[in-house]
Amino acid sequence: MAEEEGGPLNVIGNLPYYITSQILFALCDASHFNAVRSATVTMQWEVAQRIVAPTSCKAYGILSVVFQLYADCTLHFKIPPTVFYPKPKVDSALVGLHFVGPQKLRERLDGVKPTHLRRIVTTAFKQRRKTVRNGLKKMIVSDICLGDKELAAQVFDIDPQTIEGFSLRSDWATKRPEELTSQDFVQLTKWLYSFQQQGIDNGDDNTPETTTTLGRKVWRKMKHGTN
Repeated sequence: MAEEEGGPLNVIGNLPYYITSQILFALCDASHFNAVRSATVTMQWEVAQRIVAPTSCKAYGILSVVFQLYADCTLHFKIPPTVFYPKPKVDSALVGLHFVGPQKLRERLDGVKPTHLRRIVTTAFKQRRKTVRNGLKKMIVSDICLGDKELAAQVFDIDPQTIEGFSLRSDWATKRPEELTSQDFVQLTKWLYSFQQQGIDNGDDNTPETTTTLGRKVWRKMKHGTN
């Protein structure tokens, strides 16, 4: 549709509550190739809170990390159920999403592939009450270090601050996922995948391994309710 219109789209609409996350993630994927500029949408109040949530709170999760990287987000106001017919059982919200675009997104990702970021973020939040170290340890050993436990040990033993090109906080492993900002997750992903054997990528996409490739279908694979 963006190609037919000759430029990125500005989306306006009411999102169906049962597929809100899928639509939101699809918009993120569309922003990879500048197909969408902005979205002004109504959604469930709880989902809107997740998008704009700060770190260290219950609402902070996958949606927070993704959208605080991909867009400038504004929760405009709450909408009561009484203004709708039929009347829903929950409050709604009007949210403005202004996507940063491919160039700025690449800068924010700092060379990290969205598929890699997705894997780290989703794995970490599946066990959000555990420290990042404990939540990611199994994946680091099996998927990133390919069973090499000695190499995996270096992931935790080396301070990223002592290595040129990395700005990951030194105490990352002892934090819980909800304590890491979106940029912390980018730097964590960059750090972890620097230990992966060169030329090997266990990603679930078929795009070339380059820092300029963002992918056409990354986040919308997420199932509703996992965010």
